[in-house]
Amino acid sequence: MDKINLIIYGCGVMGRKAAQALLDKKSFKVVGAVDIDPELVGKDLGEILDKPEKLGVVIEKDAEALFSKVKAHAVVHTTTSHLKSVFSQVAQCLKAGLNVISTCEELSYPWKRNPELARELDSLAKEQGVTVVGTGINPGYLMDTLPLVLTGPCLKVKSIKVTRMMNSAKRRVPFQVKVGTGLTQEEFKQKIEDKVITGHVGLLESINMIADGLGWELDEAVELPPQPVIDELEIKTALGTIKPGDVIGLTSIAYGKKEGKEIITLEFCANAAVDEEYDEIIIQGEPNIHQKIVGGVHGDIGTVAVTINTIPRTIEAPAGLKVMKDLPPPKATL
Repeated sequence: MDKINLIIYGCGVMGRKAAQALLDKKSFKVVGAVDIDPELVGKDLGEILDKPEKLGVVIEKDAEALFSKVKAHAVVHTTTSHLKSVFSQVAQCLKAGLNVISTCEELSYPWKRNPELARELDSLAKEQGVTVVGTGINPGYLMDTLPLVLTGPCLKVKSIKVTRMMNSAKRRVPFQVKVGTGLTQEEFKQKIEDKVITGHVGLLESINMIADGLGWELDEAVELPPQPVIDELEIKTALGTIKPGDVIGLTSIAYGKKEGKEIITLEFCANAAVDEEYDEIIIQGEPNIHQKIVGGVHGDIGTVAVTINTIPRTIEAPAGLKVMKDLPPPKATL
């Protein structure tokens, strides 16, 4: 295969970033694009990228019509986080005989949260002889795949703790809004109750993937309600200056228990006052392993990279619904 022909399904922020990155790769060619936004439909995909240029790839609304006239090997799917919302989109791609690499967080390990939908996608993919994988930097890599890989030199594993510490002020504005930046504590609480703010999507998926990968049967996997992060000083952000006592971000924690002990703990913290950004994995076992990525991995760049680097692994994999533990670890692709 000289080049892998790809269709971008979803031309929002992440879809555009993926398309831009793919243009610099020798291994891939973007041959189609899909979106439902009327402001995007009919435009050349290249016109909406960071480095505008004519690509000859028109963004279309009708995915099925596009699939019937464009020859592609796979779809890079970047729409929303929840599997119920994207199920019909992913199924449509599979029915067209296309492999799917998706950034949908709940697709990264759907067997616990959405078992029926997972079985349907697995069956459909096998019928068509293609593969579907949900991935990204997190879930998909930093808080699940990487910890599993790091257990390789361990004879025994007793527990795993993963911490992701991010300065949200360095991230794009939609992300800052997503973590509650600038809200009063009362507003934050109300948005949590209304499920407008959900915290980080995918912590339970990561916990269940780790447990499955290690053959652990958990008694329970629990995600705690996101907690606001407050600072006593004024903090300047892209959303304006945050007053002391107002919300500058959030912390989400989830854990997996067995025999009364927390054997998997995931902590995701994103706020505008983080001094030291890092990603940290602590494995208690034989031997103990402590891995810390100083500076952390940039969320958007990491998501785009892991998604792109998973494309060849997905196409080479046996047909069906796979999760990242089922594939060889991704590596940088030319």
